[in-house]
Amino acid sequence: MNRFASSRAFTLIELIITVTIVAILLMIATPSFTNFTQKRAVSQKTVQVRNALELARGLAVSQQKIWTVCTVNATNACVKEGGLRLLVFHDSNLDKSFSPGESLQQDIETSSVEIKLAAAFGRSYIRLSGTGEAMESGNYQLCSHNQNFAYGRRVIIFRSGRVRLSNDSDADGYDDIRGVKIHCHSD
Repeated sequence: MNRFASSRAFTLIELIITVTIVAILLMIATPSFTNFTQKRAVSQKTVQVRNALELARGLAVSQQKIWTVCTVNATNACVKEGGLRLLVFHDSNLDKSFSPGESLQQDIETSSVEIKLAAAFGRSYIRLSGTGEAMESGNYQLCSHNQNFAYGRRVIIFRSGRVRLSNDSDADGYDDIRGVKIHCHSD
């Protein structure tokens, strides 16, 4: 009996076909996985911003002080966009920046997303008063740094101090505001 006749193994052709099929499946799945991870990063950071605003509101009410939420640049000044970190702090000297000696309650790194603030009166910050009301209404828009990825979300704060997240009202996979898709990057 031929000892090679009963052997069970892959032939070279079967191995090449298997590797080719796996490579094709990976090529198909990689963009979907990339989109999933970028969408998840934006969504997670959106929840962190909402939680920061709710934290500031709770601190303002419990301490009867005005608490500020803003993104800051390298000198810790509040900026509307291009900030490096999002801070929740008590701006005791009212200079619209985080200074040494001021109470810092939360520091959120923002490198995974772009954050842009659209606040009342063109302000670069949101302040919450001791009554729990926002002194500036507005929204933080969060987008991926990837210019080819169009997903964005908003954290909306009302004058009442209520905070809510944007949602996908038309079920197209993209968050919108009153049926209009959130645009992140200029086309």
